[in-house]
Amino acid sequence: MIFSPLRTYLSAGHNNSDPGAVANGYKEADVTKIIRDSIAENSSATDMVLDKDWETNRQYQGRIKPGSGSVLLDVHLNAAANPTTRGVESYINKKDFADKNSMSSKMADEINKFLSITLGISNRGVKPENNSQHSSIGILNLGAGCAVLVEVDFITGKDAVDNILKNKDIIGKGIAKILKKYDDMK
Repeated sequence: MIFSPLRTYLSAGHNNSDPGAVANGYKEADVTKIIRDSIAENSSATDMVLDKDWETNRQYQGRIKPGSGSVLLDVHLNAAANPTTRGVESYINKKDFADKNSMSSKMADEINKFLSITLGISNRGVKPENNSQHSSIGILNLGAGCAVLVEVDFITGKDAVDNILKNKDIIGKGIAKILKKYDDMK
């Protein structure tokens, strides 16, 4: 099934077959699903499309055809060798990064500020996709009017996941509100 544009797309970034980063007894895929589900449960959006836990990223991207009026958020957790490394950072595509007034840039900045305050962690900023481990991040280049990949915190950080889980409902409500705001702007 291919969805029409002008929707809010929300994904947990990883799936049942791809756990993502693993640290401190947690799998990134499991934690990002909790965050995704909390956002969805706290959203009043009637047009939200979620990834499916069994779906690969390629399958998810293949069934979504966002248009310029859509909003897309891909939720991840970062990893680092040092357990004291903490903080939120977001990635947007290179074109949107070059325009600080782009909707993606503004939404990423707002999400970062919200998570930084809510979780009591540093705001590591909004970055272009090529500053990540990839030169290009496919999901950010599907044509959504607003597309952000957020690294909520470092899964390797001491007590980071426990802090996320303790605040999951606050995170869900806050990010749902931000997504709705940017969806309503389109």
